Amino acid sequence: MIETLVICSIVVYALRTFVMVWGSWRERQLGKPSANDTVPMVSIVIPARNEEQRIRRCLESLLRLDYPRECLEIIVVNDRSSDRTAEIVASYQAQLPVLRLVTIDASNEGNLRGKAGALDVGIATARGTIILLTDADCAVHPRWVRAHVAQYRDGMVAMVCAYTLIAGTDAFARYQAVEWNTTHTMASAGVFFRQYLGCFGNNMSIRRDVYDTIGGYRAIPFSVTEDLALLQAVGKYGHTIRYLCSAESSVETEPCQTIREYIRQHQRWVHGGRQLGWRAYVFVATTSLYWLGIIASLSVHAWGWLLAILGMRILADLALNIPPLRILGRAWLIPAVVPTTLAFGVLEVLLPLLALSRSIRWKDQVFVTVRSSHRRG
Repeated sequence: MIETLVICSIVVYALRTFVMVWGSWRERQLGKPSANDTVPMVSIVIPARNEEQRIRRCLESLLRLDYPRECLEIIVVNDRSSDRTAEIVASYQAQLPVLRLVTIDASNEGNLRGKAGALDVGIATARGTIILLTDADCAVHPRWVRAHVAQYRDGMVAMVCAYTLIAGTDAFARYQAVEWNTTHTMASAGVFFRQYLGCFGNNMSIRRDVYDTIGGYRAIPFSVTEDLALLQAVGKYGHTIRYLCSAESSVETEPCQTIREYIRQHQRWVHGGRQLGWRAYVFVATTSLYWLGIIASLSVHAWGWLLAILGMRILADLALNIPPLRILGRAWLIPAVVPTTLAFGVLEVLLPLLALSRSIRWKDQVFVTVRSSHRRG
């Protein structure tokens, strides 16, 4: 009985990994750009709330963008900041004439609470036919805009997501870098299979006409993971979405500095994950089966089977991480995959507990989630 359970856990987890590795590989092939000399009008929208300590790095990276200035505008949405965010942005307007500052003075309600409201305000004022989104704590690659724009040469592409890298080389930063890389890889596989599992809102773009067609964030039910909500809304309409894995399409963000900040981030992600419907249950079920195999092996002191299931998990995470890390020029993170796998394996047991609290804190704001009486597919 124990042996059968362990074998089942190994086979099921390995099969899940194979599906993700193959799907992400296929998505990378589809995302390879062809020659593209078109330069449509592009708007970059950056929500910023009390970002005086981090926004300079973002603005400095925007100064280095390789894209015609006459076809570019940058909109920073100052979302009720109480610090010097607006002053710092204004100080860059002489160096970056395409930079505009839009200020929100009052909090939004309903679907436009939080970050979604700031994004909607910025997009509403944008003139670009393609809207790129990033955050104030991110630095973009000089060819970031061109990498996204190249995908829209295919008129069927409505939205583009791409990998976000984590800055820093200490152990905690490396752990987060590998975790984000794993998440991106599985999310890109989901896009290939048209099962929209997630994306990162600090590195995505969308056609303006598509955003308007779906009604934007005003028409999308409020979510603490507004990026996933937008991804699913676009996918629901049957539009083509691409997920890029390249150095040029990447942005780099700062890691969580404390365990408390990290837990709050994951609490928000866990609550947002409810939007996945049956897909979330599949992940929970397959992960639970993996842990049943671990527990069963320990219960009868079957050390050989325990090593087999742990070895399978490590090989699975290496298969998910090595190809994108090499493509992104981050092969130096490969040695961190094994310790990250072991550490996150413990954390994933605790993640469901984060869903017990209905209060989510983001950017010194607190949102109370409401449990829906119906499931979303």
